[in-house]
Amino acid sequence: MVSAIVLAYNRCAEVLITIQKLKDYRQSFPYELEIIVVDNASVDDTTAQVQNKHPDVVLITKPKNNGIAGWNEGFKIARHKYFLVLDDDSHINSGLAEAVRYMNQHESTGILAFSIVDEQLKGDPFLRPEDAYQDLENLTGFVGCGALIRKEVYFKIGGYSEWVYLYTHEYEYGIRCLDAGYAIQNFEKAIVVHRTSAINRSKARMRTYSTRNEMGIVYKYFATNRLGYLFRVLFNNLKFIKREGLKTGYYVLSGAYEFIKLKSRLRHVPVSASVQVFYANHYWSTKPVWTNLKKRFSLGNNAKSK
Repeated sequence: MVSAIVLAYNRCAEVLITIQKLKDYRQSFPYELEIIVVDNASVDDTTAQVQNKHPDVVLITKPKNNGIAGWNEGFKIARHKYFLVLDDDSHINSGLAEAVRYMNQHESTGILAFSIVDEQLKGDPFLRPEDAYQDLENLTGFVGCGALIRKEVYFKIGGYSEWVYLYTHEYEYGIRCLDAGYAIQNFEKAIVVHRTSAINRSKARMRTYSTRNEMGIVYKYFATNRLGYLFRVLFNNLKFIKREGLKTGYYVLSGAYEFIKLKSRLRHVPVSASVQVFYANHYWSTKPVWTNLKKRFSLGNNAKSK
């Protein structure tokens, strides 16, 4: 029923934990649970260790790292109806059977976004609302370290896009999912623990790629007012300076520069007008830049008039 697909890169110790957690979970899981590990050209001993300690796991070792598109190799061979996507440092804690039953009963739901927590089962400190999703009723994407994707969606729209490479792939995939007529829904009963390894993570890379890719999504998929939305993405990302400091401004501008270099390679394939409006209204960086300031100004004026 479920194929768990884990993308691994230079986190051998973490992926071994994830595999064991999946095997432990499988003992009480009422459906079939296949485990697939894609080693995305790690330079540590990930492949050797997985082969040695878990010879029963389906292992794909790639000769070249192509970022998040590495998951596609697992998607291609997965046997079951649903894909459980996991990072090498994340694992399912509870609620997967309930998620499967929900998907079986709601054929129009293409992706279920799971609740992502830390090891104390509290909110993941690596994921703030503006870095993930704010409106839990109107999702434009999901958090990639824990979600359930209907295999049928993969057959209709393909896998993760190579051009994204890192970060925001869940929203690039999300806009295509929505355009294919599927809903993306939050499923709080399913909990994924994100152990959040520091290996391979940096603020510079996250902000650079996130800005680049969010601009790329607008440029590639929006049909109207692309320039206006590109400015929204840029300036909304620059707001992180207040929280993270001036270096973040440099990373965001670097991301904009990387987008300029990328855009000639992006074929324009607009989504429907309704999907563009939905995405623009519900994804945080395509919302109006001055919304919060307008609200504060309005509240201030109302207070003065009383």
